[in-house]
Amino acid sequence: MNSASFRSGVAVLLLGLFSVPSVQADPNLGFSAFAGQDLTPLADGKVLQARGGLIDFERGVTAQSLYFIEAPPQVVEDKLATWNPASHSELQVWMHKPLPPRPTANDFAAIADLPDNSSVNNMIDATFSYKPGSDSLQLDKGEQQGVVAAQGQGKSKATTAAIWSQILAGRIANYLSGTSAGMKYESSSALILPLAEARSLLRSDPKVYNEFHPLFASTPMFNQHSATPFQLYYECFDIENTACFGTGALYHEVSPQTILHGDLEYFVSSGIYTSLELEQLWPATIGGKTGTLVWRADMVSTANVAYLHGTERLASGMLMLQDVKQAVDAFRAEFH
Repeated sequence: MNSASFRSGVAVLLLGLFSVPSVQADPNLGFSAFAGQDLTPLADGKVLQARGGLIDFERGVTAQSLYFIEAPPQVVEDKLATWNPASHSELQVWMHKPLPPRPTANDFAAIADLPDNSSVNNMIDATFSYKPGSDSLQLDKGEQQGVVAAQGQGKSKATTAAIWSQILAGRIANYLSGTSAGMKYESSSALILPLAEARSLLRSDPKVYNEFHPLFASTPMFNQHSATPFQLYYECFDIENTACFGTGALYHEVSPQTILHGDLEYFVSSGIYTSLELEQLWPATIGGKTGTLVWRADMVSTANVAYLHGTERLASGMLMLQDVKQAVDAFRAEFH
């Protein structure tokens, strides 16, 4: 998301072709939860947020946010592409690294340098106690056999790094080749296709789907691979005191009026199945300040939500809003 966090989407404002009190902008927010809302408070740092409600996709939870940054849209987009959430300890992202266009196992050497904390140690324990068919790690059958074979080398950070380097490199190769059928989590209790989960998340909000489907239509999410990600990454982040690995791809579409940015984390080793972070940016002047209006959507698929109903499920959305607000505050701090 980029990861652990529940990785998560941004939105921006368009510099006004006409004026309204305190706001010079014409953002098309009709697809969002913030259509018609007063944007003036954003100039003072307020973040507007809305939970996604009870969507049809039973494993999905979504949230939207809207905020303002005093910087041009392209500067904000460049920061989205290069931002390292691991530099903010409160986010509990232990590592976030960009990758070359065609990474190999050698590009994951930083795994051996993960911090020595309970979250990472719990991940190492989970790796070396893993049994085939267990849902404690989200692997396909070939990966499961590889983990079990490597366990005989003895528990260590070096062996952990070797195991996960191979898995992550393989997942990225499968993604780039467009072989979505080979991208799955297999356990004795479930068969999960993370790219199908991502499609269901995007389709869970028809208005957001219409806005962002063109960005992803030529990607493996929709069984295509003609669109090249402008950035690949991998990361390690905490979920419930266990470190999880994730790999993702960034896509963007830039026009004179707006910028679309999408972060698809298509593999996560445990905790969640997949996540989408979507952003749309517009140039804007609000309260006499010139900068960028950022709309963000966070969409996460997880097994835990499937067992929640009614107010319990809405409460999970509220917790997600808190996590997203923390991530937004950390991101905005980069511009101060």
